Amino acid sequence: MAFIDDIRELAEKARTLKDRSMNEDVTKNALIEPFIGILGYDVSDPDEVWAEFTADAGTKKGEKVDYAILKDGSPTILFECKAAGVDLDEHTDQLIRYFGVTDARFGVLTNGITYRFFSDLEKPNVMDEKPFLELNLLDIQDPLVDELKTLVDGLKKFEKESFDVDNIVSTASKLKYTREIKRILTAEYESPSKDFVDFFNKNKKILPGRRLGSKLLEQYAGYIKDAFRQFVNAQIIERMALNETDEVAQISATDSGQSDSTQTDDKGWQPLSELNPQKGDSAPTEILFPGGDTKSIKTAWSAVLVEVARWLINNNKLNTTHCPVYVAGVRARRYLVATSPEHSTGTNFQNPENIGSFYIETNHSSEGIVQNIKYIIEYVGQDPAQFKVR
Repeated sequence: MAFIDDIRELAEKARTLKDRSMNEDVTKNALIEPFIGILGYDVSDPDEVWAEFTADAGTKKGEKVDYAILKDGSPTILFECKAAGVDLDEHTDQLIRYFGVTDARFGVLTNGITYRFFSDLEKPNVMDEKPFLELNLLDIQDPLVDELKTLVDGLKKFEKESFDVDNIVSTASKLKYTREIKRILTAEYESPSKDFVDFFNKNKKILPGRRLGSKLLEQYAGYIKDAFRQFVNAQIIERMALNETDEVAQISATDSGQSDSTQTDDKGWQPLSELNPQKGDSAPTEILFPGGDTKSIKTAWSAVLVEVARWLINNNKLNTTHCPVYVAGVRARRYLVATSPEHSTGTNFQNPENIGSFYIETNHSSEGIVQNIKYIIEYVGQDPAQFKVR
C-alpha cells in the first residue's frame, strides 16, 4: 500500500474514533503507534522505538517522553503524546524541555489526530516554538492538492528507509518558512493591512504623490482585496484547464481504442496520429517531419511539441494570423500558442518556449502534450500521420 493510502486509512480510523472518550494510553495504541508504524518504525522493537524514554531536565528527575525513535542507540525523533481532543497549544513547553536535554533533532507533539513536527532551526538544540509541519488526520484532502503533496513529501522523509538528518533539516527549514509566508498571505488575502496597501502605493506607485488617509486607505484596501481574489481565481481556472486538458487526452486515447502497442514501421517510426502515451511512458528522441527531415530531441514530451511547432513556423504553416491558438478541448481561455506569453485571463504562461515571434505553452502532461500536438497540426491544415517519432 502506498504511503498516502496508509495515511488515509489511519485518517478514516481517526474519524470513527474522534467522538469517543479516549485516554492517553488508548490514543497511543489506536492512533499514534500505527502512525509511527507508517513511518516504518517497529514500536515493538526497543532498538528502534523506546517507550517512556528518560529525558531528565536539570533537577527534575524521572522525566520521560512517550516515545523516542532511535538511530544507533541515540534518539533522533521524540514523540510527546496526549489524549485525543487535548489542546496541544498547552503542551509545547513540555516537549521543548525534553528536546533540550536529548540529542534529538526532531520532536512531534500529537493527540493522535494532529501531529506537529518541530526542529531547532532557529537556535541549535533549542526547539522552535512553531512547528515546521502539521498534519491533521481529519483534514486530509485531495492528493493532487499541492498542500497535501508538500505535506506527504515532508512526512516521507521521516520514513526509516529514507531518514537523513541533514536532508530533513533542509526540508524542515523550507516548510517552516513557506508555512509562515502562507499564513501571512492568507491574512492579507482576507483583510489587507495598512502596510500591505502601502506597499502597492509606495513601491508600485498606484497613486503617485498621494498620501493614503483613512478613507482612501479603506477604499484601496477593498480594491487590493478584489484584485487578490481575481488573481487567485485566475490561478484556479488555470489549474482546472490543465486538468481538463489531461482528461480530454485520456478520453481521446480511450475512445480511439489505441494503446502503447500502436503500429510502427520497420525502422521504428510511429505516426503521431497513433501515439497515445500513458503516464510514465518515455518520450521519443527523434522526429521525422513531412519531406523526410529528421530532428534529434532531448527525452522530454515538451520537446516534441516545441520542435513540431518550430517546423510549422519555419515552413510558414503556422503564422501570426493563426494566433492565438487555444489549448485543445479546454473551455477556459488558455492559449497553446500566442504572440505574447500571456493567457486571455491575464496570467502568464507557466512554462513558455519562445520561437521567434511566438510563445508556446509547454506546461502539460505527456498525454496533454500529444493531444495538443495533434490539435495544432490539424489546426493549420496538416496531417498528424505525416509526423512520426521514435
